[in-house]
Amino acid sequence: MDYVQITPQQRREMLKAIGVEAVEDLYSSLPEAYKLKKPLDLPGLARGQSELELQRELASLGAANHPAASAPGGCFMGAGAYDHFIPSSVDFLAGKGEFVTAYTPYQAEASQGSLQAFFEFQSQVCRLTGLDVSNASLYEGATAVAEAVLMSLNHTGRRRVLVASTLHPHYLAVLRTYMSDLPVKLIELQACAKAGHVLPETVRAALEEGKGDTACLVVQSPNVLGQVEDWAGLFALAHESKMSDGSLAGTLAVAVFNPIACGLLKRPGDCGADIAAGEGQPLGVPLQYGGPWLGLFAARQALLRRMPGRLVGQTTDAKGNRGFCLTLQTREQHIRGAKATSNVCTNQGLLALRATIYMSAMGPKGLREVAEHCYHKAHYAAEKAAAVPGYSLAYSGAFFHEFTLSCPVPARKIIDAGRARGLLPGVDCSSLGIGSANQLLVAVTEKRTVEQIDALITLLREVH
Repeated sequence: MDYVQITPQQRREMLKAIGVEAVEDLYSSLPEAYKLKKPLDLPGLARGQSELELQRELASLGAANHPAASAPGGCFMGAGAYDHFIPSSVDFLAGKGEFVTAYTPYQAEASQGSLQAFFEFQSQVCRLTGLDVSNASLYEGATAVAEAVLMSLNHTGRRRVLVASTLHPHYLAVLRTYMSDLPVKLIELQACAKAGHVLPETVRAALEEGKGDTACLVVQSPNVLGQVEDWAGLFALAHESKMSDGSLAGTLAVAVFNPIACGLLKRPGDCGADIAAGEGQPLGVPLQYGGPWLGLFAARQALLRRMPGRLVGQTTDAKGNRGFCLTLQTREQHIRGAKATSNVCTNQGLLALRATIYMSAMGPKGLREVAEHCYHKAHYAAEKAAAVPGYSLAYSGAFFHEFTLSCPVPARKIIDAGRARGLLPGVDCSSLGIGSANQLLVAVTEKRTVEQIDALITLLREVH
């Protein structure tokens, strides 16, 4: 690979400096069973490739990709990953070298820019959720939910966890993995088949059954089916088990939220949530083939010392100047080991920065406008789709920007037909394990145009 500026002579000098004759000598201690006995089947390997040739080949491979966001007919896929508009300022600012190359803010005096960005992020998440404290982000939405449950178990000392069946199945799978080696009973609350959300009587019965030993109630809204759950009513039931002094010693309410929906619907904190966990991908983060994304996490003040991950605090230095630092560091695994409140000792810094820039650029008014566009366009699409012969809405309840459509044919047939037209009509519910093969989960964001929605309706009419 001549173009990387390492000549054969330089290679020989490096090998001599470390005391070996050839690169192969570096692997002499490796057992023969693990050594490749034939050349790698890589194009151009026999003669090597020039920089121009390699660039041409990589460009050709890249051109074979068809990102969901670039589908000419529009992307109506959702189920936790959404094609939202990203202002150009997000890419420009987040791409600055000062942020891209920043590693981790262990030394506050050398990391003021990153720490301030995280502090602003935490402040924005608190305003978004209506809760008191937020951390500097977690890995993604699924692990944020798992950390919320762990926090509830640690705080209450109880061992029952109630989870609405309308939680995203990937989140539920991660949660089960986290709980698998703990003395915890994970109870899934089945949603009403007609309504597509959990009924109060279901929650009440589960709470009564495990009276005094239920650590938390986990409810996602809008849920994986697109339906809006009754957070206020369900969380009020959970809070009936609180101590008489109003402390958080009873069943905690965990809200799994969509940050864009918070621009229009009631926030988790306003509905009585004690902890809010969610996926931050809609906040200026591209789909990125499914990740990396970032987890959002906020809680009430009483839970501050049990927060997972990092918290950035604002302070003043010896001269009275505003400054930022990591606070309550004893929580982290790299200090307390087995006594840590969580194994999470990092955050999604660059993606949290993108979310910070996005929320700053949009502001409360802009975020509400995005949410309104999502809501009205989704309802326009749902009304049109339900009017097509053979199609109907699977659930009668309220929804935000995603809905489940019952179809006269397998959803896969509609998806394949749409893909041939450069249109991604939605997600096959059966592939997620949340419905039948004849159900299609359709998401409509602010990016979808009336023409794209009408093209989707035309597709539904033509596929039988």
